[in-house]
Amino acid sequence: MASSSSSSSRSRYSASRVPGAPVRSLIKGYRQVPVNWEPYDPCECRPPKKAAMWISWSDENPGRRYRSCYYSRRGGCKYFVWHDDPIDDPFLKQLVLDLRDQVWLLERLNSNLHDA
Repeated sequence: MASSSSSSSRSRYSASRVPGAPVRSLIKGYRQVPVNWEPYDPCECRPPKKAAMWISWSDENPGRRYRSCYYSRRGGCKYFVWHDDPIDDPFLKQLVLDLRDQVWLLERLNSNLHDA
């Protein structure tokens, strides 16, 4: 299990994401609230809070889980730690990316049908 702090890899969404489309998870309940997983991993806030688990859907790290402070999205603390190792197999990485893109396409089509 690799753990490295890196704010440069924090992108959670691909450039292929449709601008203006709502940002949603590919999987319902993708964010594990702090009380639902162990071990306790406090962020750098004062007082320290348990960092939530998230899933990256970026091109560089598709499907990779990480822990980050909830307030980091609002400019709060910079706590960030990878939970999983990256996908090493190029075939599997591309498969996850293709599935992600198909989900986004279907969500966009569904949204367009609801609007019509």
